[in-house]
Order: sequence, then C-alpha cells, then structure tokens
Amino acid sequence: MAIRFNEPFLTGHERANLDAVFASGHFAGNGPFTKRAHAQLQARTGAHHALLTHSCTGALELAAMLLDLAPGDEVLMPSFTFVSTATAFMRTGATVRFCEIDPATMTLDVADAARRLTPRTKAIVPVHYAGVGADMAGVLALARAHGLAVVEDAAQGLDAARDGQALGTFAPLAALSFHETKNIHCGLGGALLINDEALFDRAEDMWERGTDRSKMFKGLVDKYSWVSPGSSFYPSELQAAFLSAQLQAVDENSLRRKAIWARYAAGLADLAAAGLLTLPQVPADARTNGHAFFILLPTVARADLLRETLHAQGIQLTIHYVPLHTSKMGAELGYAPDDLPVTRSAAERLLRLPLHFNLTDADVDQVVAAIGRFLRPGVAA
Repeated sequence: MAIRFNEPFLTGHERANLDAVFASGHFAGNGPFTKRAHAQLQARTGAHHALLTHSCTGALELAAMLLDLAPGDEVLMPSFTFVSTATAFMRTGATVRFCEIDPATMTLDVADAARRLTPRTKAIVPVHYAGVGADMAGVLALARAHGLAVVEDAAQGLDAARDGQALGTFAPLAALSFHETKNIHCGLGGALLINDEALFDRAEDMWERGTDRSKMFKGLVDKYSWVSPGSSFYPSELQAAFLSAQLQAVDENSLRRKAIWARYAAGLADLAAAGLLTLPQVPADARTNGHAFFILLPTVARADLLRETLHAQGIQLTIHYVPLHTSKMGAELGYAPDDLPVTRSAAERLLRLPLHFNLTDADVDQVVAAIGRFLRPGVAA
C-alpha cells in the first residue's frame, strides 16, 4: 500500500457545521461561523484580531496593501518560500529583494538580510518554515534599527511558537494558511492576524471590498459606502464553518504530528550521525507544530535518486520550493541562480517525508527503513 505524502485532516464534525450553514441560509461569508472562527483564532494565538481570507495569498495581499508600499520601495524576504510571499508585495509596485536562509531551519538568515538593506528598504517578511519559527528576535531588532515594517508569513505556523510566543503574533501583521496541505484547513483558506490596533479599522474596510459595511453591522454607521481601496478577501460561510470545526481539534492534530516528527528524528538519527543526511533543527527556544519533516542529502543527485527510488516503492517523498530567485520570474527581476548559493544548495538537496494525521507508526518505520536501505545498501534495516 502506498504511503501518501499528505492526507487532508478531518475531525468528523465538519458536516454538522455545514448543515448548520444550510439551515441558516447564510452562505456568502462574514456570518456567524466567520465570527466564530475569528474568535477561535484570537483565543488560540493571542492575536488582537483575526480576519479570515479566501487564501493565505489573500492575507499577504491585504497585509501588503496596509503597508502603503509604492513603486521604488523594497521588501526583504527569503528566496526559499512560496511564490505568493513575493507576488503579494509586487502587486503594490514594490520590489522584492531576496535573502539567504539558514539551512539548519530553512528560515531567513537575518545577518544576510541586514547586508541587503538599502535606503529604499521599507519592510521585511520572515517566513516560518515547516512549523519552526524564524529568528524573530533578530528580525525585530533589525526592523527597529532601520524603521522597517514586519509581516510574518506564518502559513505553516499555526500552533507553533518561538520564545514562548505564538508565531503570527510578533509582528503587526501575519498571514496564516488553511490550504488542505496544512495541519488545519478548510480546503483553501487563510487568515490575516492583526496585532496593532491602529491597523484594524483600515484592514476591516479593505477586507470588506473597501467599504465600511462591517461598521454598519456593528451599528456604527447607518449605511455603508466606499471608503478605501480593497478587495473581496473573505471566504464563504461554508469554508468558515468547515474551518471552525477544524480549529476545535488543533491540540489533537498537533500532538499526533509532533509524535510523528519525533519518531522520524529518532529513527534517522544514526544516519545523520554517520553524515549520510542532515536532519532539521528546532532551536531551543522554538516549539514546532509538526507541520513537516525534511532531510537534506549530501548532493542533489543523491536526493533525486532517493526520491525516485522510494517513489517506485510507493512512498511519496517530495521536493519543496524551487527558490524564487532561480525561477523565470527571478531572472526577469535580475537574479542569477548562483546569486544565493546557500539557498540554492539547500533547496536542491531537501526532501520532505510523508507527514499527516493518518500516518501510522508502522508507516513512519517503513519510510525510515527504506531510507536506511538506500543510504546503507547491504545493511539490514
């Protein structure tokens, strides 16, 4: 039987919530389940406010709009990230400047970001990778020293923490993902966390297509009108209802995923000690949510061959992000593949292992044994 890389998590309570939406007749969004999910996210993270979005891309775009970026402004971010991190800020006319990563965590190398500052730098976007937080102490210190806005790309960060603080609450703005590949999902969705009260009114208006419609529902205005730029950012009530059921099971989901993560780490420790692969590192002040487990192989060729070999055995190992600076768009922005050598090398040698709530201990052991047979041929696993 194949061991799938991902299986979307289900709690068993989603259908009841969907039935409640049908009974209410409120489908369009910003209804009771949207408000419930907002409250659940605020309680879970400690964020001042949460606004559901149709995707994490939408949350990042809303964050970028709130920063009032303009052509000529520059935004620092790692090249090792999903394309939405860059495109959300490029839509404002700003220029993205890609930075190196720390290959131990695959998150932003703050020292490298500091070297890429220019007088035009206006913002920095750390990306929390695989459920492990970026160096937020370093990011915030850099931002304070140079007057930079900070937006956390916490797409993979729900229920993870750094220095005892939830990811997504360090910066004034943070984006979460609820795509079906994430720990908690609604098929496709996201949220913007707002931790600066001064930003909330504008964010809510932009979220409501640039109108003060939400204020009308709160009784603050008697009729709504167009008050700012905006877009149709929020999801339907069906997605919100699905997500609300999922948010009730965050603890259960994280506990199982972290157990799988730990089993992989223990099972592969001897291969790492022998220098045959490198394991992900969780900083001492970080708490992972078990979103992903990855390994780094010594060479690109070994990584490709391991992936192909295990795929033939029914085990789905996958690569992850192709660094943005090495892409076609990266070339159009003036980058060459070797401009960020640390990022390129680590990304090309990285493989993600199957990790989802339904994965059994026997599945994990089978993956570990298959990797061992490949790296140590002739040695019994």
